[in-house]
Amino acid sequence: MSTIEKLKKKFYQKPVRNDMTIDEIVRLAKAYGCEVLTGGNHQIRICHRASGRIIPIPRHGKNVKEAYVMELRELFDEIEANSKE
Repeated sequence: MSTIEKLKKKFYQKPVRNDMTIDEIVRLAKAYGCEVLTGGNHQIRICHRASGRIIPIPRHGKNVKEAYVMELRELFDEIEANSKE
């Protein structure tokens, strides 16, 4: 199992994980074809150009909060659904 598959498994576990690090989120976003924009107010932005969605994620410590993981799940599910069509 590749590291991306392991990250996906961890990312989609229920209940929603609150120990996903920013580095893991960045690796997953790039695997899904998203751009990661940095800078400005200590945050990163996950940008998917095809759908026009941008999800800002604040940096407060190493971990990403559950609310942002849920938003990213919706985006990644949408990307997978569109790629299968």
